[in-house]
Parts: sequence; structure tokens; C-alpha cells
Amino acid sequence: MIGRARIDLGGYIIGCIQKEGRTFEMLLDQEKAWDAKKIIREEISKNLKSGSDKSRLSVQDILNDPRISVDLIFESFTIFEDLKRGKKATDGDMEAVFNSTDGRTIGAHILLDGEIHWTKTQREEEREKKLKQIITIISKNAINPQNKKPHPYQRIEKAIEEAKIKISLMKSAEEQVEDVVKSLRSIIPIRMEQVEMAIKIPASFTAKGYNVVAQMAQIKKEEWQADGSWASVITLPAGLQMELIDKLNKLTHGRVQTKLIKS
Repeated sequence: MIGRARIDLGGYIIGCIQKEGRTFEMLLDQEKAWDAKKIIREEISKNLKSGSDKSRLSVQDILNDPRISVDLIFESFTIFEDLKRGKKATDGDMEAVFNSTDGRTIGAHILLDGEIHWTKTQREEEREKKLKQIITIISKNAINPQNKKPHPYQRIEKAIEEAKIKISLMKSAEEQVEDVVKSLRSIIPIRMEQVEMAIKIPASFTAKGYNVVAQMAQIKKEEWQADGSWASVITLPAGLQMELIDKLNKLTHGRVQTKLIKS
């Protein structure tokens, strides 16, 4: 129960996600959350091993997976800004960050990219899995600019070890790739292959579409059209191009317009 100053966790632990300078917290069952996290990692690993460009899952993937029951993982779907003090997050903050105030949706975000108070063994396992995801993404999207050839997985892994790069559990693998590549340049010659694309998203899908694009790409130019649609020019790693197009096609039911400008 929430008191004036503190809240009794009642055997649950706090799951937290920080985005755009805001903090969102929920109560969850550690073991059930860990089981869900293993399923998420296994699906990502399966995609990467099969050669798919899909290096992460979406919130909808989590909610639709019959093996993951967010209703059992979370104590409730109340969202807090500071759970221990009983301070709830505002609807405005949730809408601004997630385009939703739905607790199940925000809970899925926490399972995907949040910080959960794992045991030491769980943290080490999670860090190792995230490291493998980062190396796989880099090996698929980066080259040695001296010979225009990709670096082998093992070379990237060794260089990360030599550079003593720390992997964050608070960020997704994709969010860390750019910083990891920058750190690797002191060890090996490396450059991410980028493509430039033009995108136009219909008015009824701009809010969610913008978030999808912003998470995966750098927005170089953008313009709101008279009909409410959003047009932009973006750059992103070549290996993520088809994943982005696929996500936008699903979101807009095939109504997104994309054009490759430069590769």
C-alpha cells in the first residue's frame, strides 16, 4: 500500500525505464520477468542467426507472445515516477514518451529496454547477451575503411575487450552501437556503412511513426506537410534499412512512402 513517504514492495522488485529525461517505474516479479527476458533474448538471437536484420523485438511482439504474460509479471499496471515515494507518473509524461498511458504497453517497454534489479548472476548473463547482440549488429553493418571489408565477429569482440568498453543494461543494443564503434576506432579502423532515405508517413500514423524512425535512424531533415503527413530525410546503418521499412509498413498498413537516396 502507498504511504505518505514510502511504499512497501511486498516481495516485488522495481522495473525502471528512463527516456527523454523522464523516469517510469513499475512493480514486478523478478523470476517471471527474468523468464520473459530470456524469451526476448532467444527470439533476437534466433533472428540474428537466421540472417534477419531484425535485431530487436517491438513492444507489440512482447504483448502478442503467448509465452509472455505481462499480467502475471507486473503486480499492477500503475506507472510511477518515483515508486518508493508513491509518486505516480503523469498522463502527459507517458503520452510524450510512449504515445500511450496503457500500463501493459509501458510494462513491455520496461521488459525490452528497462533496468530491472537482477541478481548478480542474472546481470552478468544479461550483459553478455547484450554484448553479443552489439557485436552481431556491428559485424553486419561496419567495415574496415582501409580494405572495404567487414571485420570478423571475433575481431570486434577482441577489440571491445581491449578498449575496455562497458555495456549498459539500461540501453538497448542498438542505442549503444554508435558509442561502441567510436570507442573501437582507437583499436581498429572501423566505419558504419550508412544509407540515406526519404520517408513520408501519412497523417494518421505520424506520432507512432516518428518514434519508430527516431529510435533507429538519425533525422537530417523533416517537414510537416499541409495534409498532416510527415516527410523526412534520414540516415541509418545499411543493415537496419529493411527492418525500418518493415516496421513502418506494418504500422501504416503499407501506406508509408520510402525512397533510397544514397547508399
